Amino acid sequence: MDGALDVAVSEVVDDFLGAFAVILRGDRTLMVGNERVVRGALVRTWDLPGGRVEPRELLHEAVAREVAEETGLVVRGEPRFLFVQEGQRRRGGRRAHAWRSFFFGVDVEAGEPVAGHEVLAVRWMDRDELRRELTAPYHDSFLAWLEHGGVHLRSEWSD
Repeated sequence: MDGALDVAVSEVVDDFLGAFAVILRGDRTLMVGNERVVRGALVRTWDLPGGRVEPRELLHEAVAREVAEETGLVVRGEPRFLFVQEGQRRRGGRRAHAWRSFFFGVDVEAGEPVAGHEVLAVRWMDRDELRRELTAPYHDSFLAWLEHGGVHLRSEWSD
């Protein structure tokens, strides 16, 4: 392969298709903790359970798999569509990649969540804690949905 083409191909970042679960217990939402680089620093981020949809996987399958992998909980019944977040990550003023994440309300079988897979911690948070803890650029859509609802939200993360 041509050297210039090798470089161009290696710089390509696949767009992201994700499925995420909103799991409630009373007025608290289940969040999972990870370490991420945000604004150039390694920080603890709190996210909803979920992640990348794998090839040939349907959204409801992805959300159930991710919930099980990250929390040990088993999804019960069909997920309920809540909203979609469409976003872009920009580096140096240029679009590096785009993402589309689908958010679902899910019910889970009885049990306590336990951090698993790449998750470092699990935590139930009320709305005040969510507003205080969700500070990553991609959290803007979830916070907007909590406050105002909506089904199609947009986000941007610039480095």
